[in-house]
Amino acid sequence: MKKIAFILALVMVFAVALVACDETPAESSNPATESTPVENESTPVESTPDEESVPAESTPDESVPEEESQAPAAEVGELVSVGKTYTATQQFRQGGADVNWGWDENAPVAYPDEDGVTLTDGVKDPGDSEYTNAVWAGYSYLVPDYAGYHSFVIDLGESMSLAQVSVAIASSALSNGIGSANTSFEVLVSEDGENWTSVGTVASGEDDGSVNFYEYSVNFSGNGRYVEVRVARDGWAFLSEIEVYAAK
Repeated sequence: MKKIAFILALVMVFAVALVACDETPAESSNPATESTPVENESTPVESTPDEESVPAESTPDESVPEEESQAPAAEVGELVSVGKTYTATQQFRQGGADVNWGWDENAPVAYPDEDGVTLTDGVKDPGDSEYTNAVWAGYSYLVPDYAGYHSFVIDLGESMSLAQVSVAIASSALSNGIGSANTSFEVLVSEDGENWTSVGTVASGEDDGSVNFYEYSVNFSGNGRYVEVRVARDGWAFLSEIEVYAAK
């Protein structure tokens, strides 16, 4: 009995010791220290622009645009258009009072180019004629095929070097609405009559009616057998002569 009592006493002592150990807090092996804020690694760093992505300072283009290439005008030589054949836009056919001067394909041509030679016969208005004189051929915009200009195509018979085209056009001195103001003259040349190159344009100046006609010239340098002259005028265009000059 004594042994049993002794053993029970030891067990009780051991149990008390275990309870005491549980109630004593164990020291932390890693005691907490006062927290020090760590520098935020996500704090943006002042950005340095990528050199390649920075647009270079614009430098103005120093290149000078090329000027339109156009050969200088050739020296004017011989008159080569006299006696040459040509085609022209149709002339106005006078319908008469019954149609208020409207188009009438069965009516006679008003101010005709007689025999189709008036413009290359070498004869200009002498300075004292009337617009009804055969030296003049009259062309009006009052025709169905009017395209904004009257066209005259001269066939020189062979290709040659050319330098100038001159047009003699009636002035307001001939009255009856005739004049040369607000008119432009464009010259084109061709080797085959199909493919054309414009070589120059000239605009009319003042029309003070001091003379019967004015002459306007386009100077250029070009080759061709065919020469086209486009006379742009919304009204009557009375022509006395078209002259084509070869280059010297």
